[in-house]
Amino acid sequence: MIEAIYRNILSLDGFRGLSRQQIHVEPLQTLAHSEVYRLTIDSPSTSLIVKRPGTADVAGLAERERRFYRYIAPSLPEQLVPRCLLAVEEDQLLIIEDLSTTHRSIQDSSTPTREECLCLVRSLATLHGVTGNDPGLAKAWHANSEDLPAATINQRIDFFLIILQPFIETIRDRFDPGAVDFITGLHDITERIQAASPDASSLIHGDAHFGNALYSTAPQACLIDWGMPMLGFGEIDLAHALALNLPRHLARSWQAEMMSAYLDQLAACGAPADAATFDERYRLGVVYSFVNPVVWWQSGVPEPVWLSALANSLDAARDIDLIR
Repeated sequence: MIEAIYRNILSLDGFRGLSRQQIHVEPLQTLAHSEVYRLTIDSPSTSLIVKRPGTADVAGLAERERRFYRYIAPSLPEQLVPRCLLAVEEDQLLIIEDLSTTHRSIQDSSTPTREECLCLVRSLATLHGVTGNDPGLAKAWHANSEDLPAATINQRIDFFLIILQPFIETIRDRFDPGAVDFITGLHDITERIQAASPDASSLIHGDAHFGNALYSTAPQACLIDWGMPMLGFGEIDLAHALALNLPRHLARSWQAEMMSAYLDQLAACGAPADAATFDERYRLGVVYSFVNPVVWWQSGVPEPVWLSALANSLDAARDIDLIR
């Protein structure tokens, strides 16, 4: 792997002619689906981030991310995503700019500040507005992702429905009957989403939690970790952030402001949303948020993680009267 990093870095304009002694590789993070390294280069003085698939990347998240950076990212507004220097299929490497000196990450993805929440919401609205207004981007992503596993919302839901009943048996005694009945009734989620958005073609991040952004002093959120992009309606991302990943006391305090900021940014991107349609799609986004903890449970994610997410989604559903 180190040999592949050297070979690809030395092939880039501006780095040809460097010696290997000028390139330093530092492991940053090793997860089941990805390995992350920082490259520090002496001259020119710079640092880069390198990502490659982890040993258990069965969902092809690393390949999705490389394709996103190759086919979609160049058409997105500057500063919305990190700049990509190289996405190499043969060596399964992604090389992007290192923003660690100009952006901050939040220490605990479950407790963002109000400003961080606003930044993420506005960046998501920019993503949804820009891509929803550009049919070519939707076609490009569809053409370059259709061979990937669970590449669409419907495919992800199909998997969710297969494992739903075993999951219900696992949690039946932990939640009140009304919550269990609601989760049991999610068998029609595909039809409900298709009915509300038959032509939705925005690109959604797919895992829009607060730890998947880097925050600048602009203030602005740069969206990272593009392993789950899909075509759909943007309220799925918005609900993922506010319903699934924001503590409920903050969600209740900030929700009106965040939704207003989202709609204002959509309008600024030339994609204004009808209030009634937005409200219905956000409610469906909350419904779709239940897919994640169920899939995480089946995938072996630690219980405190999926259980906390499930509790958040249930509370969010109660807040908008989906569960009585």
